[in-house]
Amino acid sequence: MRADASVTDLAERFHMTLTGMRKHIGVLEQAELVTTEKVGRVRTCKLGPRRLEEESAWIENYRQLWAARFDALDTVIEELKRKEKRDGRKKRE
Repeated sequence: MRADASVTDLAERFHMTLTGMRKHIGVLEQAELVTTEKVGRVRTCKLGPRRLEEESAWIENYRQLWAARFDALDTVIEELKRKEKRDGRKKRE
């Protein structure tokens, strides 16, 4: 999000009930990803003190790991394709 938003605005934007959105926001508050403030009858949400740096680093670590594994798999597949072509020619001759 780029700016603070009310629970009502968020519920409308994500096509959720207010009750459902409040539950989601409660979980995000417990994780310190958002904070809320009630002014009058409006509860406003904003990004909390804890961002997703740890989670992003964990995801990036595994993204790199899987990218390397997929690259290795591509190499094996290409090698098998070349071998299959080569062996297929020998059988025809």
